[in-house]
Amino acid sequence: MFDWLRLHWKSLLALALLIALPLFLLGKIAEDVHEKEAFAWESPLMVALRGHAPTWFRSVARAFSTIGSARIMLPFCGLLAVWLWTRSHSVARYFLISVGGAAILNVVLKLMFNRTRPQVIPWLWEEGDSSFPSGHSSMAAALVVTVTALLWRTKYRWVAGVLGLIYAVIMGVSRVYLGVHYPTDVLAGWALGVAWAGGVALLLWQRLREAQQSRGGAVQT
Repeated sequence: MFDWLRLHWKSLLALALLIALPLFLLGKIAEDVHEKEAFAWESPLMVALRGHAPTWFRSVARAFSTIGSARIMLPFCGLLAVWLWTRSHSVARYFLISVGGAAILNVVLKLMFNRTRPQVIPWLWEEGDSSFPSGHSSMAAALVVTVTALLWRTKYRWVAGVLGLIYAVIMGVSRVYLGVHYPTDVLAGWALGVAWAGGVALLLWQRLREAQQSRGGAVQT
């Protein structure tokens, strides 16, 4: 009985942190963006971040934006998916659904909202598509959740989670610092990535565990 209660509690907590709260945040921001509501705190925050960040952060921000760009992330995720496929077809499919689904949803939302990129501070990075939500941020969050889920049954799960959190935060802050995203774009991107990847992980968790427990990690299709 107590084991069931503990499992039930963990499941509820996972649902809240990975799905309910991110979706609430995403929905709230999306509603205000759709209604053209102004976020008075965004411009001052962007100006303050650019003005107070150390000079070396410009190089860091550019490097992270390069890493998070489609020309880097697409081949990287493709190669990782191929490598996972050689070990477990189920795990590779999970990875593609989790990360690929987040990317597709981001594109759909960008087309739906078509939010103009900010003109608050001079851009330090060239971008062409719409602003909401941040694709760099959503992909970073989805990738972190996905990799952490893949490593959950290993001793590396906390290392992956902590380093991934740092990576996702720096990615989002970099996009605001470079002037190409509003802070709400980044918050919505994080929320989208976490909600989608977290939902996929919870939905496919049993199948993922079975694949990871199988001999050599291989799954017959």
